[in-house]
Amino acid sequence: MRIRKCYVILFLCSFLYACGGTVKLMDVNKSSSALELSREQQEKIHPKLQLIRDIIDDYEFEKREFDSEVREYRMLRSDRNLYRNDGGLSLAQRQRSLLQIRGKARRFLVQRNRLLKEIEGILTEIYAELTTAQQVAFNELKMPELKIPRSLKPDPHADLQNIPKHLIGVP
Repeated sequence: MRIRKCYVILFLCSFLYACGGTVKLMDVNKSSSALELSREQQEKIHPKLQLIRDIIDDYEFEKREFDSEVREYRMLRSDRNLYRNDGGLSLAQRQRSLLQIRGKARRFLVQRNRLLKEIEGILTEIYAELTTAQQVAFNELKMPELKIPRSLKPDPHADLQNIPKHLIGVP
């Protein structure tokens, strides 16, 4: 029953996020005034909000690092004009670096899912400490999210890469 409540809360939060929520949960002062928290509630909830903010900051840092590694790999992979002596990669080195990037991507997504569960647990703890009127206001707040890196999303223009440069396909 409690898990269903959490899913309903997360669904409502994502729905409100899509509709354009007015206040972000991470804006501590604004969210405290929107929820009308008492002094005791602020003392309990603010450290949890700080913990969520720290999780999101760490995730964003790791996401930037992962994106830079993928960008570097793609740059070396696409530069076929470089010979091994000029700094290029052999076929075996390209394959090895591809496997390394795939492994890093898997670990990154597993870690992302773990962090999402951790944030969900903290949000559930915060939700349990609120009154019913505050819970309604809590559902209207914009919840934090961990966006998937752009390099892991499918390329919407991938089909356009196969269009020949010449009208009849002959170079």
